[in-house]
Amino acid sequence: MQRSGRTSKLALVPLAAILAGAALLALVLYWPTLNLPVMYDDLLHIRITKGLDLLSVWLPTQAFGFYRPLTFLPLLIIEDLFGNYPATLLHGLNVFQHALNVLLLGLLSWRLWRRLHWTLASTLLLALFPFSYQAIAVYGHNVHPTTTGILLLALNTYLSAITRPGRNLLWWLFTGGLFVLALLSHESAVLFGAVAALVHWNARGSLPTISRQHLVTDLRHIVSRPWFIFLLAGGLYVVGYRLSPLTRAPQASFDGAALWYEFLYVAQAAVYPLAWFSHWLPEDPTMAAFTVLSGLALALGLTYWSARDRANRLPLLLGWAWWALASLLITLPLPASYLLHGPRLLYLSSAGLALLSPVLLEPILRLPRFGRLLWALALAAMLVTSWLFVRDRLDAYERLTEPVAEVQAIMADRPAEEGIVLVNLPNWLAPARSQYPIGVELVAMMGGYLFVEELMTENLPADHPVQAIKVPDLLSDVGYNYGIHEQARADGLVADWTPAGSHVFVVAYEEDGPRTRYWGRLAPETRVAQPLASFGPYELLSAEADRCLETVNLASSWRATGEIPATASLFVQLLDQDGRLLAQADGPPLGLRPDLLQLPAGWQVDDHRPLPVQYGRPDRL
Repeated sequence: MQRSGRTSKLALVPLAAILAGAALLALVLYWPTLNLPVMYDDLLHIRITKGLDLLSVWLPTQAFGFYRPLTFLPLLIIEDLFGNYPATLLHGLNVFQHALNVLLLGLLSWRLWRRLHWTLASTLLLALFPFSYQAIAVYGHNVHPTTTGILLLALNTYLSAITRPGRNLLWWLFTGGLFVLALLSHESAVLFGAVAALVHWNARGSLPTISRQHLVTDLRHIVSRPWFIFLLAGGLYVVGYRLSPLTRAPQASFDGAALWYEFLYVAQAAVYPLAWFSHWLPEDPTMAAFTVLSGLALALGLTYWSARDRANRLPLLLGWAWWALASLLITLPLPASYLLHGPRLLYLSSAGLALLSPVLLEPILRLPRFGRLLWALALAAMLVTSWLFVRDRLDAYERLTEPVAEVQAIMADRPAEEGIVLVNLPNWLAPARSQYPIGVELVAMMGGYLFVEELMTENLPADHPVQAIKVPDLLSDVGYNYGIHEQARADGLVADWTPAGSHVFVVAYEEDGPRTRYWGRLAPETRVAQPLASFGPYELLSAEADRCLETVNLASSWRATGEIPATASLFVQLLDQDGRLLAQADGPPLGLRPDLLQLPAGWQVDDHRPLPVQYGRPDRL
């Protein structure tokens, strides 16, 4: 026993290094999300939170349709402290919770099995699990890392309670309180009893037995176990939840084809390292199913191989059962269209898969000669492909939300009375072809239930009048898919100009993603000015140019003298001192067809055009 104690103490140093390193990796991976704006379901949750207070938040929220008080309580506290909802803080909370979950899972793995390489692999795999990107990048999906984190903490306190006889009352109180908190966070916490049973059996090293000779005694022994009490409590909560008028969740149709795709989707999560390579294969539904099923067959083969060692059987049961229970929880009540767009729903099952994978790889590690190398290569392949995929999705979020960043830069110090016109604002982006064969790898900034006013209000210091319009002839056919957020018809703009004027932002869809350009603003004339020149239907009121490094910015003001033809355009050229053309920026005022603007009498167009020039040439202007 004394030697075991010394060994355990010696293991604490590498254990601490593993936990800290994996948590740090999770922070580094998702650090770019701190630059994202408030978006998507963040906006819905903020809208609902504004109708709550610290008392009503604990009551059923009719506008939400679910009973999840802990979803809104942090937002209430943040608003009380800061007066708004800082995007960096919200995203930082998500990233911090994910890193904390990595620590809690690693601690659970170590306490159950005392295998450092299992703990290492589990923590790294959870930190980089590919389908977690949606749950962490969008604070509105915070419920998934929150609930999983509470359950992981509760499993650790449960483990302390059953392994410390005589001093476990406090641990049971902690566990019971965490179970209640998890239920207040998300209804998936009803799985705690079942997962606690798996943890209990792993800690004891054996499954419960039932014999005919002692049937009553054995059953009485089972029902008296704490995990059974939690299981019963979770079942009662499910019954009460389903009978309540709260839930408005999408209901599954139980269509055979839909269930098949749902099965393929959750099975893909279990074999994602292999499914990732499918993007090199022909894009075909049959090939996608073959890829997932082949990966599942390989995983089951590894399970059989690993299970030949009795010490691996209970860990295998824990990992597979955790994944299966969490997968059933989302496949049965949800339609395929909802599930396939929601990789955030896989966050809970990712903890079970992170515990499972090292057990599946254990036989490889024990191969003679090259076993350790093959084990390291297999783990590295899983980690590298996951890192690349998540970073690709985070880059897509950054490209998608680029219009918000551009508006923030221009409107930061503008009066609240000045309006904003967003042309072709992106709703979502998705790759032309997914890296995984099943599911939709989109990133979303808006939704049909959201308004552009909310997007701008929560991301700008002032509440500006906002319009979002769609101009189809400005859209591009590029190598990725995208959707446009449209709230007003372009021909309805004439009645919506704000008295203080409106700034115009036009989103262009280029091959590397959306690019937002500030074109200037429409505003009442501040004074009656003599035109500098007349150009057909336009009078030039002013023109200024300034140079910044390799760009010359031209600001010009124009006044319409009558009806403007739809084909009217400005031709702007930048010449050097020898008359040679350096740059050119042609196009209609504000980048929009003049017939879309229909300016009121007495208004002017302030047009802004950047003209990029070759380095070293501006000095010859």
